[in-house]
Amino acid sequence: MSTSIRGDHDRALVRSRRVRITAVGLSTALALVACGGGDEDSSGGEAEALQPVTFLTNVPTESLTWTPELIALTNGYFEEEGLDVTLQNVQGSPAGIQVVLADDALLVRPGDVDTMQAIAEQDAPIVSIGTVQHGGPTLRVVSSRTNPLDDPADFAGKLVGVGSTGGATKAALDLIMAAAGEDPEDLERQVVGLSPGVFELVRSGQLDGYVVSGDTALNLQMNEPDAVIFDPGTVMTAGSTNYVTSEEQAADPEKQEQLRGYLRAITKAMEFVAADADDDYAATIEAISAEYDIATLDDPELAVAALDFYVDSWTAGEGLVTTDPGAWQAAYDEAAAVGLVPAGLDPSEWLNQEFTPDGS
Repeated sequence: MSTSIRGDHDRALVRSRRVRITAVGLSTALALVACGGGDEDSSGGEAEALQPVTFLTNVPTESLTWTPELIALTNGYFEEEGLDVTLQNVQGSPAGIQVVLADDALLVRPGDVDTMQAIAEQDAPIVSIGTVQHGGPTLRVVSSRTNPLDDPADFAGKLVGVGSTGGATKAALDLIMAAAGEDPEDLERQVVGLSPGVFELVRSGQLDGYVVSGDTALNLQMNEPDAVIFDPGTVMTAGSTNYVTSEEQAADPEKQEQLRGYLRAITKAMEFVAADADDDYAATIEAISAEYDIATLDDPELAVAALDFYVDSWTAGEGLVTTDPGAWQAAYDEAAAVGLVPAGLDPSEWLNQEFTPDGS
């Protein structure tokens, strides 16, 4: 039986609110947000027209995995860079890559392995311009205590729910199967929603497990005593998420400035959230909650745990949004060793870090 469970989380989030925060230091920015915003343009003239940019979210947008984007929107960091950013949901990163290649979006955020597969196996003319989440996968597999999936050997012959049949989820599950010496084809995948409520399908035995984002896994861990959480990072080092654009857009001078502005705004947002940790992310939670309906934020303890989780992933590398060439190579080697990508290639050719704030 085919089960498709989706809700309002798949709608596009298009924001038009204009919140201006001047770059006068992070502590001042926090204070301004807490007080309700900054000043209008004192010149009294019309603001320069913003350039429209579409960013594709390849998992439901109402997740704290997109905290950098949400804060860059609510705090006005994108606008400071002259960008009018729209978040548009697509079903999985393979679909997102096709939209980027069609020049209908500037960026998508796939995992490292699915980026490499698109380039190495499909000759997709794309390039990774920066890393968001370092240190392995932030996806988690949720199962039940009556039928736990807590070891790679448990996955063969099982039915696991996924948000899409490709992308980072497929790569993670394939690497889990490879770690057990099993054929990835021996794991059945069913497209479902990714909300905590889908756990009822696991509890009832309709699914053996399903793949979720880190904050959804924390939600289930804290609120569902029957939930078992498996971290794929225990058997794989690949799994970073990366900003990807097309080679054509990366070579376009106008798009190049948009890419630089986007990564500068994301870096500001990450710095803002990280600095807010000492206050249990009060300003971050207030800013996002005012504009977006994210269930994780309804529980203060869960919200802090989830934001800690994501801040740790952003700061695990040598620099915010910077790709570690050694980690990139290690992810390729791991994927090539189990046949997910062809061996003998040079993955450094698929990186372009000139758009990061430090241009490294």
